[in-house]
Amino acid sequence: MRIEPVRKDDAHYSNSESNRITKECLQIALMKLMGEKEFGRITITEITRCAGVSRTAFYRNYDSREAIIEDACRSIFVKLSESIERSRNDWKGWYRMFFETLAANAESVRIALEAGIEVAPRNVLDNVFPPSTKQDHYTNSAKEAAFERIMTEWFRGGMKESPEEMSVVCDRIMRGFNEGSKE
Repeated sequence: MRIEPVRKDDAHYSNSESNRITKECLQIALMKLMGEKEFGRITITEITRCAGVSRTAFYRNYDSREAIIEDACRSIFVKLSESIERSRNDWKGWYRMFFETLAANAESVRIALEAGIEVAPRNVLDNVFPPSTKQDHYTNSAKEAAFERIMTEWFRGGMKESPEEMSVVCDRIMRGFNEGSKE
């Protein structure tokens, strides 16, 4: 299957829009190819052919196959990270939304995990809730590590628990961190 990109003569796009379309084609092509063979055996040439773009276009946007997956996952997690600040008073609701989003993007997450790519951004809590002490920083780091492990275990376990059930689990665990950091 070949993905047909929009031709330049059919529409005039800004460079950023053209790059966005190229990236999207490359992401779709890689996911399609990963459904057919192991990630480590997929070549840049196969990806560009499937996406219908040149190698130059590939290297203008990415420096490796792994970067395609990182970019796809980053866009998902950046949106979720940005939503943390709006959810300060409803963490349980944010956890539910997070697991719903994870389930909706399961194929991208699966590919990233199989390729050994980190799927969750680091130091999000320090950015949203700047620590006033070293203990606060380490508490934020521990929360992120625990949350990433919970997310990964849930995903690798087949996502058997509902996002609602996972929101209850995370809420209880993270409240324990908060209580421990007050000592």
